Amino acid sequence: MKKDTIFASVTKNQKTAISIIRISGPKSKTIAKKLLRKKLDTNVAHLRKIYSINNEYIDQGIVVFFSKPHSSTGEDVLEFHVHGSYAVITKIEDELCKIKSVREAEPGEFTKRSFYNNKLDLLQVEGLEDLLDASTDLQRRQANLSFMGSVSSKFELWKQDLIELASFIETAIDFSDEVLPEESIKTLNFKLQKLKSKIKDANDLAEYSKKVKEGVKVIITGPPNAGKSSLINCILDENLSIVTDVPGTTRDIISSTVDIDGILVNFYDTAGLHETENNIEAEGVRRARELLKISDIQIRVVDGSEALWRENLTKIPKLNDLTIDLINKSDLVEIKIKEGANCYNVSTKTNHNIKDFKKALKKNIKQVVNKGFEPIIFRDRHLRITKMLLECLNRIELKDIYSSPELIAEDIRHALSLIGKITGTVNVEDILENLFKRFCIGK
Repeated sequence: MKKDTIFASVTKNQKTAISIIRISGPKSKTIAKKLLRKKLDTNVAHLRKIYSINNEYIDQGIVVFFSKPHSSTGEDVLEFHVHGSYAVITKIEDELCKIKSVREAEPGEFTKRSFYNNKLDLLQVEGLEDLLDASTDLQRRQANLSFMGSVSSKFELWKQDLIELASFIETAIDFSDEVLPEESIKTLNFKLQKLKSKIKDANDLAEYSKKVKEGVKVIITGPPNAGKSSLINCILDENLSIVTDVPGTTRDIISSTVDIDGILVNFYDTAGLHETENNIEAEGVRRARELLKISDIQIRVVDGSEALWRENLTKIPKLNDLTIDLINKSDLVEIKIKEGANCYNVSTKTNHNIKDFKKALKKNIKQVVNKGFEPIIFRDRHLRITKMLLECLNRIELKDIYSSPELIAEDIRHALSLIGKITGTVNVEDILENLFKRFCIGK
């Protein structure tokens, strides 16, 4: 870890009422002395005049000093809350650069120092990145589970379970010439199965937690000119898709992302599913079918004014358990729908029954993400490692504790190292470098 003192303006290139300049490192006290002329109490907001090294008045603002290790980075930290003028910020930065071993921070460097000074673990750093990227309330809540340490504490419990298993095995090795009590072996197997169950449950929830981050996929399918584009415009309350009376307008997949009740939802308006000799249209149909296979919710739309609408509906492949059927154009022909069916006779022209359809859609969206409530695993990296962790535990289960206690002990040590890769305590330098590069200046 470099011992330079670093600084960054949170809003350097923006004109704002207030801008914050963060400083972290061993020269923080020196900087306070040179630019403020007055002593600062720790953890107290002071109104201070800020001067240049040559005693020129620059600005007046709120200044706070945090003494190590009781700061966000674990180092001495100084914050200037000054007027958000580009000239003011630039002048203060110029004065900071005149002080030896003081430089502008690299992207993510404040967070990197927090990590290396044990203020944050890797899961919390990843949670912070997710929090900065959060665009919906559910994404914010999920990111905070990592950032505030809730997820780390659960991995710590797994770690403690493994340490307990390791202690038992080490005892078995030390007293290998003695007969192990049957009750102790039963307890070991019980704890092993319980830990495996926890990890399996976490892996099962991982797929749904990813949907919170990446968005629920809602695919709108149906024959040409059934009103799919008009429907997505009704849902989004905007003219996203081209609406025309000419069949086959949508030849590619048109997508849009929207926040529905705090949940990120990706809508896809697909090409009409039909046979065609037009190569471009055929490619659009192929893409629609591929996307349909990975959808979370499917909406099938047909034109209710056509005599063969029932036959057209059955021709649309139903590949999702969460499927809503829409019989469009009720303004032309009103169709009676069987009670209890997940089907609605709507009109995208007059908005007839659109409200009831939206209510059903929201219910299905919540059904998708609620399965992943308070997950432990958020990223593909976590999932890959926990799958390897399960493989370790499965190998332990297959081994004979009487003849191979050393091999079991080695598997447990490997399992502990895998948890360390998730939390960042072992061999994660490459992950860290890539992660910190994605952070903005000042974080």
